Amino acid sequence: MMTKIFKLIFAVLTSAMLLIACGDDETPCIQSIWYLDADADSLGNPNSAIAACTQPEGYVSNQNDADDTTPFSVPDNVWQGEKIVFSKADSADWTLAANQDKLTDVVIITRQNERGIFNIAVEDEFDRDQRESPKGTEWAYGNTTEGISNLIFQSWNNLHAQNPRGLLGKDLVLHLLADDIYLDVRFLSWTAGRNGGGFSYQRTTK
Repeated sequence: MMTKIFKLIFAVLTSAMLLIACGDDETPCIQSIWYLDADADSLGNPNSAIAACTQPEGYVSNQNDADDTTPFSVPDNVWQGEKIVFSKADSADWTLAANQDKLTDVVIITRQNERGIFNIAVEDEFDRDQRESPKGTEWAYGNTTEGISNLIFQSWNNLHAQNPRGLLGKDLVLHLLADDIYLDVRFLSWTAGRNGGGFSYQRTTK
């Protein structure tokens, strides 16, 4: 019996050690790791970290800064220019250039009056069999300032698990495979079902 009591006391004490008091003994929390952002570019130095319950001034949660003495410089293949909004209205003619978002000569995004988006430069419609549309692209949750190497890319369809409306308002990165270009995208609207195929998103430019 005494052995069981000692084990119980030990388990309680061990759990308590995982909680670090922040501010006062009545408000325990679990510390997070924060990384120094000496050049104020929102990227942290992986070699300079501290543990704290709340974010200290001058520190960030990511560790993606290869050089914390120089602010983040945008690689040539990452578009972080002016943000624009592209939209296709319900029942609009997707074969018209006005209803297509031409990113490059080989990637032009549009949508028919139903189903998903596709690359009309190389596809006639959304790929209903393999669901790899828009071909020539891959997508990830996040944004380009997080560091491309930390993102997990997949097809557009797999990204939203066949629920495009689930992407609304979320930060995404689009990778144009042929030209190795990355840009930030955020879907703003999506007409579901067979109701006209309208959609819109905001994206960065070169």
